[in-house]
Amino acid sequence: MAPSRRRARSSEPAADLLTSLPPLLLDSILTRLDLRDAVRTSALSRAWRRRWVDLPCLSLSRIGRGGIPAVAVDSVLLRYPGNISNFSIHSLDTHSARRVDDWLIAVRNRGVKSIDLKGPAPAFALHSSVFLCTSLVCLKLHLCLIPPLPVEFTGFPVLKQLELSGVTFPPNGQIQLEAIIKASPLLDTLSLIYVDTYSEAFPGWVIWGANLRRLTIVSKDNHGWQVAELPNLHEATINLQSCENFSDFGGLLAGLAQVRKLVLNKCYPPFTEGHILETLPCTFDNLKSLTLWTHFEETPTILSTFCLLRNAPNLEELDIVIEGFLDEEEADGEFQNAQWTDGMCPNLQVVRLKGVLCSSNEMCFIQLLLSKATVLRTMSINLGYGSLKSSEDALRELITYRRASPHAQIFFDGK
Repeated sequence: MAPSRRRARSSEPAADLLTSLPPLLLDSILTRLDLRDAVRTSALSRAWRRRWVDLPCLSLSRIGRGGIPAVAVDSVLLRYPGNISNFSIHSLDTHSARRVDDWLIAVRNRGVKSIDLKGPAPAFALHSSVFLCTSLVCLKLHLCLIPPLPVEFTGFPVLKQLELSGVTFPPNGQIQLEAIIKASPLLDTLSLIYVDTYSEAFPGWVIWGANLRRLTIVSKDNHGWQVAELPNLHEATINLQSCENFSDFGGLLAGLAQVRKLVLNKCYPPFTEGHILETLPCTFDNLKSLTLWTHFEETPTILSTFCLLRNAPNLEELDIVIEGFLDEEEADGEFQNAQWTDGMCPNLQVVRLKGVLCSSNEMCFIQLLLSKATVLRTMSINLGYGSLKSSEDALRELITYRRASPHAQIFFDGK
């Protein structure tokens, strides 16, 4: 009898350990899955067959090529009554692009917290309902045609991150963009990358943000933007590499006065009379890390570099990326030494130079830094293609330079 009872017990179905977990814990597990994996849990057991439909929140991400097909999104939005926390579409195909308007309308009242849309090329027209998703914490729009703000727009009360990349606004869109930023009181991170506001004139619009901590601007044109005082700014990246019509560069930098980490690609204004950056209307008292994309072959760029260093008394790290070309105006050690003022760079500890071509102006700058930076610990030098000196000759010269700091070390990476 005993063996038969053991066989009977072994034929009984095993206990469903998953369904024995508390419902809140099960919901917590499922809400961490994207749509595809959440639906797949239907195969775990009979009790899980439609459990994903009862979840309080779902994530719709990776829609498009290689991800969730458009027909599946339609089916889920039709069957699922709960909130959609994340709505993310990348690499749209033609069919998916035609469905985006309906999807945005459907998620508008679903408590959506994050929307990330990357359209196909050419850019597709976005539906205005995206501006009525008042629960958004993160909004990223790429390669989209931005519609006018709907009359019902009241702002984004909890939005913390706004990223616009390769988007085009309607005519005079700078007014609309300023309104969006001002209506986002909790905005922490703002990225404006090749944003076209289609402005016929430059009346000037202002980037505000009492809580803004991170700002990125990449532009090839002047769209009239100005930067207001940003009291909590922590990091800023300004890339005006291709912009030739921006004149108030000093005014732009004044708006970044509170920044702690600053990246400037093209740290000098256009070479027109009166625009050489020799003085600044502000001091970067909080600045600890500065990255400059520049060169030492023309007087305006050299003066701009020294101007920035003079106005960053607490700078600790300096990165310089050389935008190399070799048609230099003479700016020897005597000229550069005249730009150095008493107490300049008193806290500079780390210097990294990349793409060095070993021109006489560059070598004078390196020599000056080594001879003046009293607490310098490391200087890293990377030679660029087309260097005028061999690795051996460059290193031989570098080790002869006097060092003001007894702790300064040179790390050299040759060609």
